[in-house]
Amino acid sequence: MKLTVRVLNQDFEIDCAPQEQRRLEDLAKALDARLTGFSGDAEGVRQLVVTALALLDEVQANRAALVRAHGEIERLNDMVAEANIDAAEGVSLPQDQSRVRAQRAGLA
Repeated sequence: MKLTVRVLNQDFEIDCAPQEQRRLEDLAKALDARLTGFSGDAEGVRQLVVTALALLDEVQANRAALVRAHGEIERLNDMVAEANIDAAEGVSLPQDQSRVRAQRAGLA
């Protein structure tokens, strides 16, 4: 499917799947809003580069946050699994163990 989006008062035709149409339209609107006042002169090109760098910076920051979140989820899943194993085996947990493990074992 071909989608036409408008950025900087210019139409751009983009190939996309039907389920991508709405997202691409939203992205084009967001880009157009960021480029308000853009012109083809040297200052306009500078503005375009700064906008592109800002967008890439946001993407990289979001990716890093996602990686950290996945790591934390894995860590918590491991803690829950260990607590479930300990609880199933009837292992009593020492006082200095994590609260999550103790709560999962029903000892907190």
